[in-house]
Amino acid sequence: MQEYEHPSESSQPHRFFQFGLAPDGKYRFRDSDLPSQVRLIGSGEIGGKARGLAFVMDHLEKGGELTQYQSFVHFPDSTIITTEIFDDFMRENQLAAAVESGCTGEVSLETLGDRIVDSPFPEQWRESLIAFLERETRPLAVRSSSVMEDNTDHSFAGIYLSDFLTNRGSMEQRLDELIHTVKRVYASTFCTNARAYRKRHKLDWRKEKMAILVQNMIGSQYSHRLFYPLVGGVAFSINYYPWTSRLKPEDGIVRLVVGTGTRAVGREYARVFSPKLPGLRPEGSVVRTIIRASQETVDVLDMDLGRLSQRKLNALSNPLLAKICSIVADDGTLRDPMSTAAMVKSDQRFVASFTRLIEGRTIMPFTPLVRETLASLEALLEYPIDIEFAVDFSSPAASRQGSPLFVILQVRPLGVRPEHREIPIPEIEQDRIIMECSHVLGNGQFASLRNLVFVNPETYRWDHAFDIARTIGRINRELDQKDEPYILIGPGRWASSNPQLGVPAQYNEISGAVVIVEMSTENLSPELSYGTHFYADMVASGVLYLPFHEEFDDLLNCGLLNQLPVAYQDPFVTHYRVPDGINVYVDGQNQRGILALAKPRV
Repeated sequence: MQEYEHPSESSQPHRFFQFGLAPDGKYRFRDSDLPSQVRLIGSGEIGGKARGLAFVMDHLEKGGELTQYQSFVHFPDSTIITTEIFDDFMRENQLAAAVESGCTGEVSLETLGDRIVDSPFPEQWRESLIAFLERETRPLAVRSSSVMEDNTDHSFAGIYLSDFLTNRGSMEQRLDELIHTVKRVYASTFCTNARAYRKRHKLDWRKEKMAILVQNMIGSQYSHRLFYPLVGGVAFSINYYPWTSRLKPEDGIVRLVVGTGTRAVGREYARVFSPKLPGLRPEGSVVRTIIRASQETVDVLDMDLGRLSQRKLNALSNPLLAKICSIVADDGTLRDPMSTAAMVKSDQRFVASFTRLIEGRTIMPFTPLVRETLASLEALLEYPIDIEFAVDFSSPAASRQGSPLFVILQVRPLGVRPEHREIPIPEIEQDRIIMECSHVLGNGQFASLRNLVFVNPETYRWDHAFDIARTIGRINRELDQKDEPYILIGPGRWASSNPQLGVPAQYNEISGAVVIVEMSTENLSPELSYGTHFYADMVASGVLYLPFHEEFDDLLNCGLLNQLPVAYQDPFVTHYRVPDGINVYVDGQNQRGILALAKPRV
């Protein structure tokens, strides 16, 4: 595996970290410095997200290449609202004192957010946004691009707000909608999740500023006035958590969904595969399990409602689904659609399999294109990277090309972790083992963690899930104030937005957990987190992740657990306080993980 250096430690500056770097250490650009598809509003900084994309586009405009299939690779038109507008907005509305009060806890962050959103937008920049909207009438993706975001040491993945706009109606309506969204992104700079993230990574909120990346939304308007790309996804050039010995970390990983990429980065079902062995599924080869782990709900932009909405696959009435979906037959097997007309019927169950797209080349050379692109981008940025993308099947540009287009939406460097050092697990007496897992992901260890927060799968009730999440958030805050990390164990998926899939905790409610265990039950099965914002934060933060499966004979010693001292308990949540601590060992090479009581100190 390639060894990587942090830019500050390298004798030769990384090209990416020099791109746009001014003598004062800030990243500033003129329009003439940027690729032809990128425009600026204001003269401030452009933020990490925008800079990563612009760097790659600049490389290609100067004659570079990412893949032999370069003609398939496209980029959205991008307009960057620089930090100058953020600074002017904050200054004209005299918000500095309000931000100080919010970030020091004198007023609630909710109150601060409301004040930011209710403040007027600077008139000169309203005129700049009007000029932008006069030339851009397509639906829009409005993405945060703060100066701290998408750094190798802290990604802020999923922390700040991004949104989609229909960009329909009169100029006044469109402008009001865009400005309101811009101010909501500004407000997210100081939200509770952002505060928790900055505190965890020891970042000074006074140094954070928000730029915004506005792109034309990739996709087409299909039946029922729903706008979406047929395929959205994320891809990582390195996979810190390979699920089989047949894969190496440098083989990378891809996560695909139908519709917008929101479900690709969220904790929802998706098709996960490695470009090295695309047919090898992390969930295995049992059809029943494959169906259970396949996407059936899609995020789309409803042009009538003016916001993202959810639809079942079989309610989309889109014949193009025949290219990427399978039909669940009455006997429980999967079969390819016999015709595109079959995908318009609403009485059949569809699942997003993507088999033809990723295992063949009749649609496009998707997998080799992704494999080569990831390798080239990693070499270009001199760091492991991840990208967000969409596959555009039916826009005018795709029609002119005569094939689907692979549209790169974001590029960012990933943090580097010592994932592959050997983690020897010592001989441990059986009566000290709290939990043992046989299919762990990652690599590492923690010693003497004195707090364990447990949501019992047997008592978990999804109709109480939000109350459970708030209780965990309170415990998290108390431990955070004491600077005490903890182990978090519970059913299904942590941080899922769907309480029927797991505890719907927000980032700030579990930000202090350094070991996260997701327990599989008959009704709540944790999907592996590859490629999600949850995954990205685990990579950046050094969190150890252990999936627990009873069907693999994983062990939870409830008797020992119940003997531990209890700091708090209710019908759903128990906080154990362990004086001698718990040792955690995760041996990624042998996929074995153990939580065990530390021996009492003599």
